Order: sequence, then structure tokens, then C-alpha cells
Amino acid sequence: MDKKLLSIVAGVCLFANIALADEKSGFFIGADAAWMHSNVKGDLKHNLTGMTFNGDVSGNIPNFGLRAGYRFNESHRIYAAYNYSDEFNDLIKTPRIQIEGDFTTHKFLLGYDFTPKLFTNTRAVLGVYSGYAKTNIDLKTSFLSLSQDFDGFVYGAKWGALYELTPCNEIEFGVKAEQIRYNSRNFYQSRIGSNFYDPKQTNYGVYLGYAYKF
Repeated sequence: MDKKLLSIVAGVCLFANIALADEKSGFFIGADAAWMHSNVKGDLKHNLTGMTFNGDVSGNIPNFGLRAGYRFNESHRIYAAYNYSDEFNDLIKTPRIQIEGDFTTHKFLLGYDFTPKLFTNTRAVLGVYSGYAKTNIDLKTSFLSLSQDFDGFVYGAKWGALYELTPCNEIEFGVKAEQIRYNSRNFYQSRIGSNFYDPKQTNYGVYLGYAYKF
């Protein structure tokens, strides 16, 4: 009986040590969602006449993300993230036709957050991030629809607060702003005679996130 009791106590102690080690490992995983306003500035240039039209579009987009990272201590952490921005669309108006521009974006990011303590269980969040963006752009008219991927570089910043629900669970909320600079591409100019040139995208809005700490 004593040996069985000793085995149980030893097992409980071992489990507790492993759990404690996991809790203090520094690793975390999480997810977040954002509602952002997006502005895309670009020119639509006709290759035969040389005329240039304003190709700016804007809209509101939901953004969803997954992330995994490491906490060096209570005030500093780094992470890698994947973000997906759902489609938004707007009209590009020219003298003769209207062109609908649709945008869907995938982002692969690396980020750093400074999280100083404000109150019990509450911390500020000041962060920066950057990475690779891939956006699918569809241009549609009443007689033609074309699609092409644009590669780009994204960089942004966020500020807000996080609240620790338990030692392992926390929620985060705040605002973020970012810009995506894309490579210039000829948008099938041989077929439509024009080029969507040098787009730059700016997004800003509010976000809400959750993280589980190991």
C-alpha cells in the first residue's frame, strides 16, 4: 500500500513539474480577427493612347489570422503569423467603361510586441510587424474579366492592451495600421491595352485576439 501511495505521489509531482515547465516555456499560439478599411492607390494607363486614369479603389475588409510565438519575458515577445483578408471590391471609372476591381490578400508576417504592465492582469501592447503579401486582383468589365497575383512587402504597427484571463489564457484588443507596396505588373496589356500600374495599399482598423500560453 505504501509503495502504491508513493508511486501516486511521485506521479503527481512529476506531472506538476511538467505542467509548470510548460506554463513557463514562453511559447504561445493564438488567433485574431480585424475589421479594416482599405485604400488602394494605383494608375490605369492605356498603352496605345498614353492616357492615364485614376485607378484608386477602397472598401472595408474582414481580416483573420493565426500566430505562434515566444515570450522572452513579460514585456517582450516575437511571433510569426498568417493573415487572410477577405475580398473587397470597388469601381474604377474611365470615360468609356467602368472596371470593377476585386482584391483578396494572403500575408506571412514576423512581428515584435512590447507589453509593459499597466495594472494587475493588464498590459499595454505596442507592436511592429512586416512580411510578404500576395494579393489576387481581378479586373472586371461588362465584356471581360482578368485575374493576376501581385507580390508585395507589408509593414505595419499596432497598439492596444491585453488582459490575462488566467495564467495561460489572454485576450488582446486595439488598433492597427499597415501598408503594402506591390511590384508593378503589366495587366495583360496585349488583351486589354492597359496596365494597372504600381498599386499601394493602406489598411487600418480595429482588432481582437486570443492567445494560449504554454
